[in-house]
Amino acid sequence: MTADTPRRTALAQRLAGLSPAQRAELERRLADRAPTAARGRPARIPPRTTGAGPLPLSWSQEHMWHRHRADPSGAAYSVPLKVRLEGDLRVDVLRAAFRDLVARHEILRTTFGETGGVPYQLVHDAPGAEVEHADLRDAEDTEAEVAARLAEEAARPYDLAEGPLFRAVLLRTADDVHVLSLVLHHILTDEQSTGLLLAQFVEAYDRRLNGLPAAAAPRLQYADYAVWQRAGQGDGAAAEGLRRCVRRLSGMPAEIRLPADRPRPPRPTGRGGAVGADIGPDLWHRLRALARQERATEVMVLLAVFQTLLRQASGQDDITVSLPEAGRGHPDLEDMLGCFFNTVAVRCDLSGTPGFRTLLGQVRARCLEAYDDRDVPFAKVVEAVTEGRAEHRHPLLQTMLIFEREGAGRPVEFAGLRMTPLQAPTAHRGARAKRDLTLAAVDQGDTARVDLVYDADLFDPATAQGLLDRYLALLSSLLADPDAVTGPGRR
Repeated sequence: MTADTPRRTALAQRLAGLSPAQRAELERRLADRAPTAARGRPARIPPRTTGAGPLPLSWSQEHMWHRHRADPSGAAYSVPLKVRLEGDLRVDVLRAAFRDLVARHEILRTTFGETGGVPYQLVHDAPGAEVEHADLRDAEDTEAEVAARLAEEAARPYDLAEGPLFRAVLLRTADDVHVLSLVLHHILTDEQSTGLLLAQFVEAYDRRLNGLPAAAAPRLQYADYAVWQRAGQGDGAAAEGLRRCVRRLSGMPAEIRLPADRPRPPRPTGRGGAVGADIGPDLWHRLRALARQERATEVMVLLAVFQTLLRQASGQDDITVSLPEAGRGHPDLEDMLGCFFNTVAVRCDLSGTPGFRTLLGQVRARCLEAYDDRDVPFAKVVEAVTEGRAEHRHPLLQTMLIFEREGAGRPVEFAGLRMTPLQAPTAHRGARAKRDLTLAAVDQGDTARVDLVYDADLFDPATAQGLLDRYLALLSSLLADPDAVTGPGRR
C-alpha cells in the first residue's frame, strides 16, 4: 500500500458518492467555466470557544433528534456499513485502529441530552471503542448466521442520551475471512461520512500495523460546525435564501391527490412497504445519454419522469418533489464526519402538453435554483411556507426522490488485506415510510435499481406496484422519444 493510498481511497469514495446537487454544480461549473476572476473562498469555520456551555445540535441533527423521539425503535435511523476482509487480519490492530478513529473524531463519542425540551450534544472523553468479535467458523450455516447477526445489529434500538451510537462487530467466517459491520445512528453520520470513515479506517489500520503514530486530529470537529451554523443563521445570506425558497414554493396546492386505497389516518404509523425493479443496461445508457445532451444529471431525468407520473396519477399540474442533499457546501466540511444532510424541494409547472425534453429543461432549472439554497434548513422552509401548520398531506412532505451510487463497491487492497464493501439488501425494502411515496434509485454502473417505497397506511402493494409499472413504462417511452408530449393529468 503506497503512502497516498488512503488519500486516493477517500477521493474515490467522495467522487463516487457525490450528491445530485454536487454533480450538477460540478458539471455546470465545468461547462460554463470562463476566464473570469475566481470567487473568493468563504471565511473559514472557526473552532468553537471552549467552556461556552452546552453544545447545540446542528439543524440536521435537531431534525433527526425529533424524528428519533417520535419513533425511538431505532431501525429507521441506523446507517449500516459492512465489508468483507480477506487475508491475515490482526484483530488487535483492528481494535487499536478503531480506538484511534474514535479518539480522533468527537462525533463518534457524542451523546445527546435535553434541558427543558431543548436538545444539546455532549462530547465524551475517548472511550475504549469496543469491537465485538465472534467466531462463526463452526456455525451450521455460516452465511445465514452472519445475515442474522447483521440484521440483529442494525435493528438494535439506540438511547441517544446513553449511547453508544457507533457500534462495531467483527465476525470470523473462515480462517482468512472476516465480515466487519459498522452501525451508526443517523444523527452521527450521512452517506459521505460513511465513505470517509471507511477510508480513514484503512489509514488507521495501516499506521498501527507499521508502528506509526495515529493521524493528527482534524482542525475542526463536528460540534465546531454546529456552533458556527447556529451562530450564522440570522445573517443576511441565510435570511435571503429562506425568502427565495418561500417565493418559489408559496401558493402550492394543499396536497397532491395521490390514488390512495385508504383515508389518511389521524396519526401516521410509519408502516412502509416497497416494490422494486431493475433498469437494464440499454435503458440506463439511454437515460445517461439524454442527460448529457441536455446538460442534466441522471437524477433530473428520473425526477422529470416521476413528476410526470405524479401529474398523471393526481390530475394536477403543480407538482413538488423533495430531494435529499449532502449539505456540505462549505469547503471546510468536505472531510468532516457528521450529519450534514438537508432536503430541497423542486416545484414544477406541468400545465399544457410540454415535450419531455422541454420538461427536463424546466426540471433542470428548478433543481439548480433549489440547489443554490441547499443550506437553508428544510424544517425552516416547511415552517415558513405552511406558516407553522404543516401536515403530512402537504406536498413538501408527501413525495421524495433518492438517488444513490454504488461506486464504493470496488475492493481495496491494503496492509495485506483485501476489503470488499458488501452490498446491503436494498436499503429501502421494509423501511419505515417517511413520505407517502419515495422513489429510490441506485446507480449500479451499467444498470440501475429503482424501488418505490410507500406508506402502507395509504396504499396496498398492488397499487404501489401499478404506480411503479407506470413509472417504468413512462421512462421507457419518453427516453425512446424525448420530444413526445408528456400528456395532461388524468382527472
